[in-house]
Amino acid sequence: MTTNRSTLITTLEQTHPTLVRLTAALSDEALDYQQDADEWTIREILAHLVDDEMFIMRTRLERIIKEDAPALAPHDEKHWYSQRNKGRDQVSELLHDFAIQRAASLNILTFLRDSEWMRQAYHPEYDHFTAEEWVGHWVTHDTVHIAQIERLIASWQAGKQQ
Repeated sequence: MTTNRSTLITTLEQTHPTLVRLTAALSDEALDYQQDADEWTIREILAHLVDDEMFIMRTRLERIIKEDAPALAPHDEKHWYSQRNKGRDQVSELLHDFAIQRAASLNILTFLRDSEWMRQAYHPEYDHFTAEEWVGHWVTHDTVHIAQIERLIASWQAGKQQ
C-alpha cells in the first residue's frame, strides 16, 4: 500500500476518536447550539457524518469497486437531513453508530488491491476520479466537519462567557 493510501486510512481512523474527544461530554445545550440560522448544530453534524458514512461515502466506494466506471448521483444533504429518522440522535448513539459505520468502511479500505484503488467513477460535481481520489475527498469531508464542530464549540463557549 502506498504511503498516501496509508495516510488516508490513518486519517479516517482518527475521525471517531476526535469526535468523541470533542463532543462526548458536551451538554445538550452545546450540541444544539446554532451559530447561524442556516448552519447545522453539532448534533446535526454528527448525524450527517453517520448518514454520509452509511449511505454516501461507503456506498459510492463500493460502487466504484464493483462497477465499471459508475456514474454517481448527486446527494442533496439538506433535503436528506430534513427527512431522516432522528430517533437515534443522542450524542452517545450518534458516536456509537458512527464508530460501527466507520469500522465497516475501514475494513473495506484495508483490503483494497492496487487495481481497486485505481478504479474510476464519474460524479457531476467532481468529474472523473479514482477510488483513491474519492477516499481523499472523504478525508477532506471529515476534516471540514471536525473544524466546523471546533468552531461551534468555541463560539458556544465564547457566548457563555459573555
